[in-house]
Amino acid sequence: MIDSGENNQATAFQPFEGMWLASHPAGAITCARLVNGHLLIPYSFGNPEKLTGHYFDCRVNGKGLYSRFEHFDSAQAGVMFLTIGPNHTLQGGRWHNSQLSEADQQDCSRWSAALPGMKVLTWIRILNKPAPEWAEKYFTEDWPNKF
Repeated sequence: MIDSGENNQATAFQPFEGMWLASHPAGAITCARLVNGHLLIPYSFGNPEKLTGHYFDCRVNGKGLYSRFEHFDSAQAGVMFLTIGPNHTLQGGRWHNSQLSEADQQDCSRWSAALPGMKVLTWIRILNKPAPEWAEKYFTEDWPNKF
């Protein structure tokens, strides 16, 4: 049974669920789904048939989504925030860990457009298209067993 805290978090995640076309990396496809109380967001870019990485440790603070990200085939990792924008979009930014102090990496309240080095992000909702096979595999097999 989901307790009221988890239920509130699940409700907060709802606007961020779905499939999205991301502006950075250019052409990336992200798929956000609530699984067992966690918002999971695997993504692919460069090769539409292959999982590239994931956004994880997702949380909502106010109307913003805050998460960490990592690419699976490289040492790239960092943080991201998104807010609900107009016309089925999410808007915000992301930073690689190498651009941030340890304090900035740990405190999501610092992740805003005021933090230097932000790469601007826009995610556009993709409607009426099923999640790709790599995303379904992540939701059902990879995440429960490895992350």
